[in-house]
Amino acid sequence: MSFPVPVMRGAIRLNNGRLLGARTTHEGNSTVLASESKDSGKTWKLLGPIVVDPSPSVDLGDGAFLESKRHGLLYVCRHNDPVAKAYAIEIYQSRDGGQHWSRHSTPCATNRGLWAPALVETLLGELLCVYDDEDTPARAGFPGHQWLMGRFWEGSAWGAPVTLSRAAEPTQLSRDGMGTVVTVGKRLLCALESVDTTAPHPNCLRLVGSTDGGHTWTPRQLLYQPQKPRYMALAPCLVRLSDKTLVCTFCTDEDRNTPDRSGTPPPQLNMDIKAIVSHDGGTTWSAPCLLAAGGHRNYLPGLVPLSSTKALLVWIDFDRGLQGEEVRFLSEN
Repeated sequence: MSFPVPVMRGAIRLNNGRLLGARTTHEGNSTVLASESKDSGKTWKLLGPIVVDPSPSVDLGDGAFLESKRHGLLYVCRHNDPVAKAYAIEIYQSRDGGQHWSRHSTPCATNRGLWAPALVETLLGELLCVYDDEDTPARAGFPGHQWLMGRFWEGSAWGAPVTLSRAAEPTQLSRDGMGTVVTVGKRLLCALESVDTTAPHPNCLRLVGSTDGGHTWTPRQLLYQPQKPRYMALAPCLVRLSDKTLVCTFCTDEDRNTPDRSGTPPPQLNMDIKAIVSHDGGTTWSAPCLLAAGGHRNYLPGLVPLSSTKALLVWIDFDRGLQGEEVRFLSEN
C-alpha cells in the first residue's frame, strides 16, 4: 500500500540510516525543499530549503543526492530558465547533515537544454557528474539530438566533458539521458533512457559500463524495450541492493491498449511502474515485475535501497501526488 511522501526520485539512505530527499515547489518562486526520514520513509520531517530562486520562469528539478567521503552531502539539479535561454547544472553542499546548504559549483552552463543530472563518487575517489546534454550534439551538427555526458571535479573546477552514451552512427537519432550510475566491483554501470533508432523512435532503456572509473564507456547495449511495437520504457533508476543484486525501476505503457507517443508531456502519459532485477552484476536481467499501477498515471520512479532485499520506491502519481511504498525483491541466494 502506497503512502504520500514529500520527496521525489534522487533520495538516498545516508550512512547513519537516515533517508534524505527533496521536492521542488512553485509558489511565487522556485524552491527545493529537503526532508529527512528516520523510519525508512514512513514519516518525514522538513529540514528546509536547499536552493531558492525568485524568478518565476526558473525551473529547478531532476534533483539527486550524494553522500561523498570528500565533499560531505551534495545535491545536484538542473537550474534552467527557458525564457532567458539559460540552462545549467548546479551542485549544492551541506556540512551539517542537510540542515543548511550553500552553492558548491556549476558543472555545465549553456543556452541549450541540460537535464537530469546525477552524481557518483568512483572507487578512486573522483567525483563524476553525469547529465543530459542537447548543446554538445547541436554544436557538433546534430540539432535535436541529446547525448549523455559527464564531467569530473578537478579540485577547483570541472573538467572537459566525457561522452557516456550516444548512437553509434552520428546520423542516427540520439535522445540519451536520465542516467543513474552504480558501482559493481571495479566497474561503473549506468542505466539510461534512450530511443529506438528506427522511426517513430519509441523510448527504451540502455546500459553502458566503464572499467576505468568513468573516463571511457563501453558501447551502449539494450537493457529493456517492450516487445510490442511503439510501446515505451522511460525514466530508469538503477540501484545496487548487494554486491551483485541490481534493480532497475522504470515506467512503461506496455500494458495499455494504446501506446503513448514519444515526447508526450509526462502528465499526459499512461504509465505503470515496473522493475527488472539482476543477480549477476548486470549481465542478465529478470522479466519485469509490476510495482505500481493505480490509475496508470505514474512517472519518474526512484528507489532508495534499505537492505539486500528491500527498497523504498518513490514516484509521481499525477492523480494522487508524490507516493512512496516499501518494495521487496528476492535475494541472490
